[in-house]
Amino acid sequence: MNAAATDCATTRVPQPSLTQLDPARQRPTLAIVGAGRCGTALATAAHRAGYRITAVHSRTPANARRLAGMVGASCQPTAQAAVRSADITFLTVPDAAITRVAATVAAASVGLRGKALVHCSGSSGRSVLGSVRQVAARVGAVHPLQALSDADSSGALEGTFFAVDADEALAPVLEAMVRDIGGIAFTAPSGDRALYHAAAVLAGNAPLALLATASSLLERSGVDEAIAGEALAVLLEGAARNARRLGAKAAMTGPVVRNDASTVARHLEALRGDQATQRLYQRMAMETLRTVGVVGREDVAAVLTAPSSRAVAPASQRRRARDSAAAPVSLGSRLSAA
Repeated sequence: MNAAATDCATTRVPQPSLTQLDPARQRPTLAIVGAGRCGTALATAAHRAGYRITAVHSRTPANARRLAGMVGASCQPTAQAAVRSADITFLTVPDAAITRVAATVAAASVGLRGKALVHCSGSSGRSVLGSVRQVAARVGAVHPLQALSDADSSGALEGTFFAVDADEALAPVLEAMVRDIGGIAFTAPSGDRALYHAAAVLAGNAPLALLATASSLLERSGVDEAIAGEALAVLLEGAARNARRLGAKAAMTGPVVRNDASTVARHLEALRGDQATQRLYQRMAMETLRTVGVVGREDVAAVLTAPSSRAVAPASQRRRARDSAAAPVSLGSRLSAA
């Protein structure tokens, strides 16, 4: 390993301007600012696909040195130095730092003409890099819809969908890079970026919170801890595969889908000592019912839309509650109110 790959000392690397690049003929050189999970995964995937990584900069020098060594890049002491060394620089820093780092780069505007700066945040579009565009650099955002849990996640990018939002001349170059690393590029939504990111968080993180809760329940039922988490993770993987093949609605199974009201009631009763988890179960069952539809599932709907006290009340109280609820109220209205 040479000194350029281990020491954070500025190294000038002359490169062609991005304006001279044709994505079908010549690949751009890349720099990485931020050597965390996303930056490491993206850099190693691009390096493996044949892209040249010229420089790495990170606020944690040890991380920068590690990644630079992995991809044969120089380790630069400043973000500006990294940007000057490459055609395209990826800002893989925390969301809150993107605007600040971009402004710092823009303040040292020498050498930015014809280059590009791209961030990888899901919660913001390219507009947060406006300060850089003002000094003649192109800007964009490339967000992988993938859970990158550690620094060795580059393999997970293959088959991943990437939301691309970039200036007109830059977009095809980024889309070509996504294809080269095995990803699937699509145009990022021009509307509410927060709504887009909320969808990603619900799909990528919420199931893990449910998995942790379900694992705890399985352990309480008597299953060994080591088996509980693994077994339910396999179950979740199977559900995800079915959703990809059939669509989420068609892939749904379980007692709500088959209108098994007695099983749902038993579940709620079993959770009576853990009201937080009981409410979570009830809420998720309601979401399932909304997705698959109430028609043909009226029995389950009646259980789920009853007053919350019913699930934990003694049987005699539940009978009285059922009698008092006999007045004709549409299930659709009760679902909307729940």
